[in-house]
Amino acid sequence: MLQGIFGERLGRSFDLGDPPTVLSSTSGGQALAATEIRFDPSAEGFRAPLGNDDGYLVGLQFRALRRHELWLDGAPVPVQPFERGCSCIYDLKRDPVAWLGEPVHSLNFYVPCQALAELADELGQSACNELRQEPGRFVDDRVIDCLGQCLLPALHGTQRGNQLFVDYVLLAVRHHLASSYGGMRTVSQTIQGGLAAWQQRKAKELMRANLVSGIALEELAQACRLSTSAFVRAFRKSVGMPPHQWLLQRRIDRAMELMRDRSLQLADVALSSGFADQSHFTRSFGRRVGRSPGAWRRDCAA
Repeated sequence: MLQGIFGERLGRSFDLGDPPTVLSSTSGGQALAATEIRFDPSAEGFRAPLGNDDGYLVGLQFRALRRHELWLDGAPVPVQPFERGCSCIYDLKRDPVAWLGEPVHSLNFYVPCQALAELADELGQSACNELRQEPGRFVDDRVIDCLGQCLLPALHGTQRGNQLFVDYVLLAVRHHLASSYGGMRTVSQTIQGGLAAWQQRKAKELMRANLVSGIALEELAQACRLSTSAFVRAFRKSVGMPPHQWLLQRRIDRAMELMRDRSLQLADVALSSGFADQSHFTRSFGRRVGRSPGAWRRDCAA
């Protein structure tokens, strides 16, 4: 089940039961959402805390907001009046709390940090897991405004059954935020001799989905509409390593996640991460990390 600060969880902060929400997910299973908030406070005051989350809310204002305050990490920050059509980026790791003195109408995009990092990885770029924007200041971003307006028919039930459209819009929001506020470069063309962006995404998605069982190169190449040899060359050109090495690194990443659970035996971690047995796991882990799995686990617990 997808989780994050959207829908009913976001609505609780405004005494709303289940506000209109559209939901999608990335190829790696990260939630992307947009929740519409219409709130007319009976009295001015603080709203309930949103709760700590490793992600961001991007609030697109559908009406001007003059009388408001923002608190981060338990302290107030300077704010400016919000104009209709502008947006504000909230870092949910900083426990944002709002004080409101007038009605609010906004569309709030939820984007977890892991979804940003996943996008950078798919495009073969350096890690992008944060958005840089001064707290309490709005941005007049017409792209966010237009994408938000596009979602209103789906939110209001006048465009039902078009989940594919919702998926595209929310993925476009993620890409725009990463490139405009996360420092991710916009890729204007395919690396000469490399994979197109859609081919790279498809290949990585298939390998992640078959992390334990593995997947044949022929199947990956077919999905990318290339011969096997052409796919291997293009993947290495785009990613900097051959497909089996990229898959091996994902398996080691998965093993590291599992090893944080001290109740799991290393043999079980090995099988659940796609390694043939514990011996294979230990050799591969040692070559990549420079320590045995047991030593790495002990260091993490220290």
